[in-house]
Amino acid sequence: MNILGRIRRFLFQPSKEFAASKEDTLTDAFKYYVPLLAVLALILAIVVTIVVTALVSKLGLSELTLMPGLPELSKIAPLLGAGAFVGIIAVGIIAALYIAVWLHIWVYLFGGRKGLKQTVKVITYGATPCLLLGWVPGPNIIIAPIWSLLLAINGVTELHELSPGMAILAIILAILVPLIIVGAVVATIVPTML
Repeated sequence: MNILGRIRRFLFQPSKEFAASKEDTLTDAFKYYVPLLAVLALILAIVVTIVVTALVSKLGLSELTLMPGLPELSKIAPLLGAGAFVGIIAVGIIAALYIAVWLHIWVYLFGGRKGLKQTVKVITYGATPCLLLGWVPGPNIIIAPIWSLLLAINGVTELHELSPGMAILAIILAILVPLIIVGAVVATIVPTML
């Protein structure tokens, strides 16, 4: 599998690449997703290590220990970076599966009957922009998720053979329903706390 070619095609020819991925297995999807996730996790782990090291140094806390027997703060930064690496990979895999199941409920309600496997592929392949650009600060916080959303619409359309309108509705509801629930919970809890 030429992963760089697939990345390019998912980014710039998503309909064709999703159509070509109909017969992909879940193993194929995760052989694509996990390496991209690992690269993102590595970049973010390096950033965490550098930021924590710089912060500890700037604040003059390099020799400080939080508890007897623990290493100095200057030696904890690489451990935090390693923890970030492992955590990002674990959360990335769990989140992809959770989001796929949640989206699949909505896809199914709108007529998508090609199976959960296809929805998992929508999420793993559709995450390409976020995985590639997720470490870049600034406007990318908006660009990558919107790009991934557009890829997911293409994926649902191709892999579940839904109309673009039905794919958009399924995805919008999959996003809006949790936001409405969280908003209602916050609106209920915050006034009682004040």
